[in-house]
Amino acid sequence: MLRLVTSVLAIAGAVSGAAVSVAAEQGGVAACSLLSRESIATVVTPASKYILDAKPSEEPVGAKGSSCSYADLMLQVDPFARPEELRKAPGKDWQPVTGVGEAAYFRNNSNRFAELMAWSGAHHFTIQVGVPSDSTADKLKPGMIALANSIVARLK
Repeated sequence: MLRLVTSVLAIAGAVSGAAVSVAAEQGGVAACSLLSRESIATVVTPASKYILDAKPSEEPVGAKGSSCSYADLMLQVDPFARPEELRKAPGKDWQPVTGVGEAAYFRNNSNRFAELMAWSGAHHFTIQVGVPSDSTADKLKPGMIALANSIVARLK
């Protein structure tokens, strides 16, 4: 049984890595390469510090995108099929954010998630963070903007 579990885990890791490599070969960006422990720390509160010790998980998203999850934090790079449509009309819940890339929007999703989407050069990305018990989405906003700016810098 242990041999079977080990084999399944090895195959799953190889398939996941291969899928991300294919996305990167097609001009995509490996989302986890854009995050560091220091950049993630900008959105961590005492109740969510476990995020810093989480092992990242990366997988392909869409035609050439990828996502990276650290527990309750997720980054998606190039996830949308028609990003320019969303950029022009993000929806009524999204608030414009200045100083991040070429365009950015923030949303408090029922105080369960803080969400930010941004465009920089040829790429767009989203950040979703689960709101911990000791915070609110709006309190996480400055840290999310700092995280988004570090991602923009790495995308250049």
